[in-house]
Amino acid sequence: MSWREEYGAIMREYDEAVTEIQKNRKMFDGVLGMGNHPGNAPCHDVLDKRIETLCAAAAADPEAGSFRELLESIYSAALKWQGPEYARLMLIAVHRHTVPVVARLAEADRAELCAWYEKTWPRRKRLPVQDEVLKALKKGS
Repeated sequence: MSWREEYGAIMREYDEAVTEIQKNRKMFDGVLGMGNHPGNAPCHDVLDKRIETLCAAAAADPEAGSFRELLESIYSAALKWQGPEYARLMLIAVHRHTVPVVARLAEADRAELCAWYEKTWPRRKRLPVQDEVLKALKKGS
């Protein structure tokens, strides 16, 4: 299975899990600590582990190509997300797993991706994990 196919499968399963959470959510879940907060659902941990595994495998694979495509997919997922905010934040949190893959990027790809990332995620909207990614992207510049 290619990185693109595996990433697509991960995202489809995550989207289905979040849709199911929203469908079964009670009115006051998560409000003032009542009920089950949807941000604590196990599907978020599953997404995190699967993205971590995918990125580690990509970074370790000597034949792996298209690192930039994988990174662009992961970095832009939160921009394309149409679901709830708690899930969008998780899609940003997994950016941290891409740092080992960034090290494998060609210099030109790294510079272009760095410029795109900095423009797309301006400082005032960036989370600490995104600063970590940006630092890794700038390292080769």
